[in-house]
Amino acid sequence: MRIKHGDAVVLEAIVRGVFNCERGGMGGLIDADHFEREPFDAAIIAIAPLWQKSNSKEIGEFLFKWELVLRDKNTKDENIKTYIDELRNLIDKLR
Repeated sequence: MRIKHGDAVVLEAIVRGVFNCERGGMGGLIDADHFEREPFDAAIIAIAPLWQKSNSKEIGEFLFKWELVLRDKNTKDENIKTYIDELRNLIDKLR
């Protein structure tokens, strides 16, 4: 599913914060243009370096929930806002 570019920019900022990198980091994957097409990748990339020291059940539930929602082509913008907020909160908790 595609999301609004503004939402993708927010996802890019979240992921860049985890990696402390510039736009286009990680072989070009940490980029709003990529997240606009693949918003779930932001969660996978951001959580990857943090999950081993964290509650794997909570992370698994988050990933399972949002993979299903974001694969649905009928997902609404308000769901994307909730995804971004939940991802930001999870990342803050995992750090």
